[in-house]
Amino acid sequence: MQLCIFEDDEYYKFEPLIFSRPVFDLKIGSTTIREKISKILKFDSYTLLFRDYLKDSLEYQDDKILKNEFVEDDYLFINGRIIPDLEIRNILSKSFEGNYVLKNGDILIASFLEKNLIRKFFIDQKPSFDKKLFSGLNQYSIDLKYFTYIWEILYKNELFIEQDFNIFFKKNHIPVLDISVKLINEKSIFISDTAKIGFNVILDASKGPIIIDDNAQVMHNSVVSGPCYIGKNSLVKSNSQIYSGTSIGDFCKVAGEISNSIILDYSNKQHDGFLGHSYLGSWVNLGAGTITSNLKNNYSKIQVELSFDKIKTDIQFLGLLAGDHLKSAIGTRFNTSTVVGFCCNVFGEGLTNKFIPSFSWGSISNKNTFELDKAIEVAKIVYARRGKEFNENDFILFEKIFNDTKLIREKYGYK
Repeated sequence: MQLCIFEDDEYYKFEPLIFSRPVFDLKIGSTTIREKISKILKFDSYTLLFRDYLKDSLEYQDDKILKNEFVEDDYLFINGRIIPDLEIRNILSKSFEGNYVLKNGDILIASFLEKNLIRKFFIDQKPSFDKKLFSGLNQYSIDLKYFTYIWEILYKNELFIEQDFNIFFKKNHIPVLDISVKLINEKSIFISDTAKIGFNVILDASKGPIIIDDNAQVMHNSVVSGPCYIGKNSLVKSNSQIYSGTSIGDFCKVAGEISNSIILDYSNKQHDGFLGHSYLGSWVNLGAGTITSNLKNNYSKIQVELSFDKIKTDIQFLGLLAGDHLKSAIGTRFNTSTVVGFCCNVFGEGLTNKFIPSFSWGSISNKNTFELDKAIEVAKIVYARRGKEFNENDFILFEKIFNDTKLIREKYGYK
């Protein structure tokens, strides 16, 4: 039996992080949703089913991962926005027979298809997700939860850092450190042998585990409170305060005060300023003194403005939701629950607008479009600084997102 992790037709609700990645490539804890699903269900190889325009821009190091390609075999399908805790093992229950669908309400959580249907639906024709393909199968109810919006991932991050500590890292590990380093609750701390910890660093795992991955560095006089994950080759600069619920991706550089936030790979927050209850995409750079508000002055519940609707939530804290390639100028002040699209350059005096569409230039005192050629010029420079090349597939992705978001910019008055 093979595994297929699929992106269903509600991926758009994870704006603005999903313009450049499938939902299942969002990180929670120390890994992506898809990595958790495959690990828990013990599949070393699997198929990913998602929007076709993303296929060429995604690079997976493992050649056992197939992109919109199927082999002729029986398949277990798993929704890529399922909450990937240990409960998903219930999907493998032997009480389900033949071709079947598992649903929570109206949401397709999982399905099993025998190879004759795989041949018919996904090999003989162009593979894509269509829930109509599953409509004639035996249906069962299953009480497995799923994510609907990006901020729900933030609010589960602490739990998944703890789960990852137990599944991926299995036990604590602490190499030889300077005598000035203070460790609290050592049994819940994992530090890679290749990580570097500076003088007078405090690692406080009294409220949850701390994971400091390969080649990461925490510089002098910093405080890290668990649950927290610091990714491979990332740098926490001196005098930083990294609070619980925070996951920092690979090749990131961070400083200042960060709380309850997820930062994806190759993003920088290198200076003082508060980042709270925020989710940042890749290749983000927050200028010195950039500050996010994560709580309304009247302490009321958060409303989030997305391109397609305004969503009332039952949460009280939410900061910045930022798509890939955001650049903010020095001293930028992001309003509570601000949504910033793909490839924006934000600057100007005062608090930002609550919604900033993709390829925006300015957004506070002016509303102009970040023209495609200029945006690509900046991206090429940024890639080169990290030893990467902006290639033809990247160009096609930028062009696709630019064209697809044109009407949204016009709706919000961008020229």
